[in-house]
Amino acid sequence: HASCPGVAQIQVVWCDEQGEPPVTLLEEPKVVIERHSVNSLNERFNILEDTEPPTMGILSMDDDVLRPCEAIDAGFFKWTQNPERMVGFDGRGHAVVKKSSQDENGGQHKEQEGSAAEWAYAYLSETERTNHYSISLPRYAFLHRDYLHRYMEDLPKPILTAVAENFNCEDIAMSFFVSSQTDGQPPLLADKWASRGSQIKLYSHDGGISNTENHKKLRDGCVDNFANLLDLKDRLKYGRFTGDGYFKCGAEGRASSGIVHSERQREHEAMTNSWKTMSDETAIKAMVKMKERAAQIPFHNGLMENTEPWEKRWDLKSKKRNH
Repeated sequence: HASCPGVAQIQVVWCDEQGEPPVTLLEEPKVVIERHSVNSLNERFNILEDTEPPTMGILSMDDDVLRPCEAIDAGFFKWTQNPERMVGFDGRGHAVVKKSSQDENGGQHKEQEGSAAEWAYAYLSETERTNHYSISLPRYAFLHRDYLHRYMEDLPKPILTAVAENFNCEDIAMSFFVSSQTDGQPPLLADKWASRGSQIKLYSHDGGISNTENHKKLRDGCVDNFANLLDLKDRLKYGRFTGDGYFKCGAEGRASSGIVHSERQREHEAMTNSWKTMSDETAIKAMVKMKERAAQIPFHNGLMENTEPWEKRWDLKSKKRNH
């Protein structure tokens, strides 16, 4: 990410008071280490006094996800037209749990609706099946800097407490919080080619919190509880997940003004417009090459799973022999 011309600074949220960041991070001019004294997922949105970001636009991201610079720009330029919205790359949703309740007269049952209905977390498979979404994960998403301040200051305290105690659901909390401030509108998504086809997953040595045993149950509870606390059950709207071609993805945001604000934006629009004139095969080849270029450094650094550099870095061949 440091090589991307649109990236002004990279702030690393460091919550390990006992350990030190890798030397390679300290040597990168664009990197600023944010040393947090609290180890909580809320801290990813907590801006420290001495590390105020130099830009209004913040790309919130996990440390095990990489995308080409061109894909980042696809999200950023959409965000500049809609700075009050979240612009993400990962669409997810809420699902209404099919339950019945006894009416006041007893005997008869009716399905719960509206604010009385129970919500659950809808994974990518459900989002793809229904082709609608209502959440975007800030593991890779653009946000206005003010939302980070407001997350810590204005979010209902029970939500902050739930995130801290469960070490989970900060992504749901931020997505719902932004929607609660924009009349229940779902987050926007970057163009389909950028959001659905550009991700480079990096190796996570500890496996991540999504592999924990009660992960789904926790997230179901978060979706239902946070929606109630933010008064979203009668307000949160769905957006269409994907459309035809390589560009239509997510809800409709504010239309582009047509004003090009930088040479980088001009080059980006020229690139995507050229894809529209190509055959599908040629356009896909161009997108694949773009992704391959972005993957070169993590590949050689052993951060891409099931590759020879990865096995060498993590000494997996000798471990296999020992077993």
